[in-house]
Amino acid sequence: MNQNTKEINKEFSGLSISSGKVVAPACLYSIVHNRNISRRTLKSDEEVDRELERFDSALAFCSSHLEKIAVEASETVGMPESQVFITQKNIMNDAAIVEAVRKLVREQHINIEQAINHVYNEYEDKFAGLDNEYLRERSTDMGEIRRRLLDRLNNTSPGFACKGQVHCSEGRDSVIVAEELSADMMVHMDLTKVLAIVTEHGGISSHAAIIARSVGIPAVTGVKNIMEHVGCRTKVLVDGDEGCVIVNPTEEVIRQCIPAEPVRTDDVCVISTPEGMGLYANASLVEDVHHAEAFRADGIGLFRTEIIFMRAERLLDENEQYEYYSQVRDSLPGKPVTFRLLDVGGDKELPFLRIEKESNPYLGWRGARFLLGSPEVFSAQVRGLLRLSETGPVKILFPMIVDARQFEQLRKGVLDLIPSTRARAENVKIGAMFEVPSACYQAEKILSQADFASIGSNDLLQYLFAVDRNNELVSSDYNPEHPVLWDVLRDLSSTARRMNKPITICGEMAGRKGMATRLLDTGLRLLSVSPRLIPRVRNEMAEYARREGKGDVLYNG
Repeated sequence: MNQNTKEINKEFSGLSISSGKVVAPACLYSIVHNRNISRRTLKSDEEVDRELERFDSALAFCSSHLEKIAVEASETVGMPESQVFITQKNIMNDAAIVEAVRKLVREQHINIEQAINHVYNEYEDKFAGLDNEYLRERSTDMGEIRRRLLDRLNNTSPGFACKGQVHCSEGRDSVIVAEELSADMMVHMDLTKVLAIVTEHGGISSHAAIIARSVGIPAVTGVKNIMEHVGCRTKVLVDGDEGCVIVNPTEEVIRQCIPAEPVRTDDVCVISTPEGMGLYANASLVEDVHHAEAFRADGIGLFRTEIIFMRAERLLDENEQYEYYSQVRDSLPGKPVTFRLLDVGGDKELPFLRIEKESNPYLGWRGARFLLGSPEVFSAQVRGLLRLSETGPVKILFPMIVDARQFEQLRKGVLDLIPSTRARAENVKIGAMFEVPSACYQAEKILSQADFASIGSNDLLQYLFAVDRNNELVSSDYNPEHPVLWDVLRDLSSTARRMNKPITICGEMAGRKGMATRLLDTGLRLLSVSPRLIPRVRNEMAEYARREGKGDVLYNG
């Protein structure tokens, strides 16, 4: 690795997987072991037998270790996440893969390390070359299993590049820079002390993405060759809002990117949202809800239910969903939680659903279309949510609504399921998400049927301006400053107020500095942001309320 740490303001582009901005020293997590695989030719049948015994021993040990990690993961981060390790164990013991390794040893008389490396490389390359993004990400699992077996055979393990040295922080108060993050790190590292994550490989459904979102820290992935340009303790600026990383940023660049006096979690001034306003948290996991509670969120404005399916890598049944949703609601007692129904398609592919490959998935069978076309999936999820209404209110949000007719069909689907459950109809609230321009044009018709609404600014921007927000060639058109967007927001806000229906904006733009004031100017009063952004946004809302004379605000200290 070339630890060239003298480059100034060296900028790299990647994919944002968790928003926020941080400047901190880098801490390199390196998987350098097993790159030089030992190569031996076996000269007798006895040597072949010994190699196969080594393989059997490594398989048994690693399988047992994965079971142990799965138990730990189920206790610390939840049952769905623990399935990652069970999946890896099952892949590792797959009869076809095991036999392919053994066959190479027997027929080519090569040592077990060579055989494992060859077979798993082939599988990893096959996955990496697939069109389905989710399956491409599973090539990470193949690489991790290979690494795990070789580590056991050679008594090695991945770790921090500077481990054992005096200055090694093991990730504390640092930016972790890695080729990719393994599932092991999720369980064995105290990621609550990590400030940001940068990886060379990974995507929206990678372990890095799930980890970063679960602990609420800035993260950028797909940053090619970043490890060649940083060393341990190199200063790094991570911009999770824009998906870029700057190595050795100057003070001027830091001042431009990051506020001089960021709000810190330990000295927040405003502890209550101004009267007549609401500040909620966006969440994907129960861990996010814990963060939201710590930052005194007024509730969960958007809970993305698809993430728990992505973590489990399978469909969850009604009971499993009910148990998880109960955990989410009970983690924020007495406060509202809005559950968005399964939103798949686009950048969120779930291969176990066996959705036919589409040439343009962003404009295909996703969101509300998928829910209407998948009655069994819809029914299991809705029934799991309706059961929450037996003991309190539940808010169900439909994603990617195209028009009033589509919303009416989904709403009827929910209402039809109520008699077959013990749900209390008066506790069930149904809402629509405004992300598609056609729905915005039918806002009045949709709101006449809905109990509430949400604005998904990320997708609304994308569809309003026909721009792929992850495409560098057109990313400049993904512009939240565009006046057309603000015309749409004002129209939606005005319609919702006229019809006395609460409407929340829950995209990334609500968390950007200065945006809260502008959104409040449109008449919107309910904002939903990443939990860690709540202190800054609440301060901004309080300042707006003071200027407008909109009531008193409660302070801390």
